[in-house]
Amino acid sequence: MRLGYTVGIAAAYQVTDGTGRRGEARKLINKVRPGQWMRRRTGHGAKGTREYDWAWLDVRPDDAPDENENENENENEREAGTSVLVARRHRYTGEVSYFRCWAPGDVPLGTLVEVICLRWRIEETFQLAKGFTGLDQGQVTCWNSWMRWSLFSLIAAAVLALTATVVHDAAEDEPALVSLSCPELIRLLRALVLPPPVRERDHVLHWTAWRRHHQAVATACHQQRHHRHDQP
Repeated sequence: MRLGYTVGIAAAYQVTDGTGRRGEARKLINKVRPGQWMRRRTGHGAKGTREYDWAWLDVRPDDAPDENENENENENEREAGTSVLVARRHRYTGEVSYFRCWAPGDVPLGTLVEVICLRWRIEETFQLAKGFTGLDQGQVTCWNSWMRWSLFSLIAAAVLALTATVVHDAAEDEPALVSLSCPELIRLLRALVLPPPVRERDHVLHWTAWRRHHQAVATACHQQRHHRHDQP
């Protein structure tokens, strides 16, 4: 059983298309017609939804490493899967990123996009753990102490994420504010709970609401820009 993958590649990476022509990814993707690019929502950021234009092109799986002794059997197994070059284009700047994808069966573009975008969520989670729960601050000298430090940091990050989710579900009647994020939750904990409070509770909550309100305004403006850009 072979394992499917999606890997980010450089624009100059060499791939072979279905006709046997070999060339750089940025040149072969030019075969995709303008009407074949599909816009898909790829996540939610600080300013609202992320949307990119996506396209794919069938390529030959001739760059995958051989794992079986029988080369003919290995080649037939590859040909039965989905081997494509996927391109992601920024809707405003036109910047294009490329991904080399292979799967052992028929896979739609939407599934490949979801797998590619998982990287953003993983990176955001690591940034949260490093910036707010000290994942990268453990000065340890042995395996056991490193594992303990990492475990406690990840547990703290999980508690933050779950708490932010619970608060979001309980505050759906506040349309003028964005959802409570983990960084904003950390600010509240540091100001009101963890150390002795240095400011009054009402003062801290006022500035929390102020930041979240302006983030909500920025999100609305971001969505309006998307809407105007999509108008014919």
